[in-house]
Amino acid sequence: MHVAGLILARGGSKGIRLKNLALLKGTPLLLWSLKTMSQSRGLTSIWVSSDHDDILELAHQNGAQIHRRSAESSSDGASSLDAINEFLDSHSAATNVLPPGPTALEVDVVALIQCTSPFVRVAHLNEALAKMTSGCYDSVFSVTRSHSLRWTQLEPNETEVDVANTEEIRAVNFDPHCRPKRQDWNGDLVENGAFYLSSVQLLRRGLIQGGKDERSAQY
Repeated sequence: MHVAGLILARGGSKGIRLKNLALLKGTPLLLWSLKTMSQSRGLTSIWVSSDHDDILELAHQNGAQIHRRSAESSSDGASSLDAINEFLDSHSAATNVLPPGPTALEVDVVALIQCTSPFVRVAHLNEALAKMTSGCYDSVFSVTRSHSLRWTQLEPNETEVDVANTEEIRAVNFDPHCRPKRQDWNGDLVENGAFYLSSVQLLRRGLIQGGKDERSAQY
């Protein structure tokens, strides 16, 4: 089974320019993620997909294979799924790839690792990789257990009072008449965005998560 570790690191971040090269304790965020990936067990290849020369050069200097993203998949409107599928379609023919990478058909699983989660533990990534390579799951992703009591603001047409500027809210995950104690409920599982492992078959169906018996690695 070929598991391709993939970092999507475009240069045109809207919030923080070149955030993937931002320094944390003197080390670019990109390198924190590459270090975790290189120390993990189960990744057949490690890739960085970017549209920025400095990011691609840093990735290459630190042992990753590189894929140059198109302008379309690097745009503000493109999703991670768009960039992943572009990678699957074209990475074997991408320029500046040393050594030559596998063809798209050889990749069975894509392990998407996020640079903005630099403290991913190798043990947690290994646990997720073990689940995926067991053949029992189509997707494994990281979550955090939250005991936050959540509310949502209703749209004007959802409120019973037709008054301009009226703001109404509604409890989402609890009954306000019977507020749960933290120790009395398991809480919610909230995606933390650290990593997403998906089978290629699932990705080709337009999904990053789902499939048979969804599970998650929690930390």
